[in-house]
Amino acid sequence: MRKLTLIAWVLALCSCQETQDSSNDWTVVLKTDKDGTVLSGSKQNLINAIRCGQDLKIGWGAKNERLSIEHLSSPIWLAILSENEVMAHLDPQVLSHIQWDSLNADYKDANLLQQEWRVVLTTKSDFDAVWYDRKADTLMQRRPQKHKMTWFVRGKTPENVGPLFD
Repeated sequence: MRKLTLIAWVLALCSCQETQDSSNDWTVVLKTDKDGTVLSGSKQNLINAIRCGQDLKIGWGAKNERLSIEHLSSPIWLAILSENEVMAHLDPQVLSHIQWDSLNADYKDANLLQQEWRVVLTTKSDFDAVWYDRKADTLMQRRPQKHKMTWFVRGKTPENVGPLFD
């Protein structure tokens, strides 16, 4: 049994090396709408890229009649959930203030320096954000949301990579 597990692991590793593109190009591997419906790409291609250790970035944003904001972040922690969905945690951030009239950002409000923004998102377009007061060690607010999301990987996406734990 150990021999079969070792063989499967080696084959999975080899398939990653054979199909991985060495270029620095970022490609869209999955794009979803606010409801989690796949608009382009596939969740399986994203899962294969994660299993091969490819670099990943996630993009989302918001727009109204006058203003828009686009975010792009590399996750610090990933999980593949039951072979179907991906969950990603982003690096906690100290948020700046945005001056929308001049489109500048700053840290003039010293109260923001003790606040940390944390988020977990999924390929179902779930986006759960919390604001945490590090000084008081308390949760300030939680804002679950749904967002259109674009998942990028660096290089060509591999095919048919099995679970990491087999």
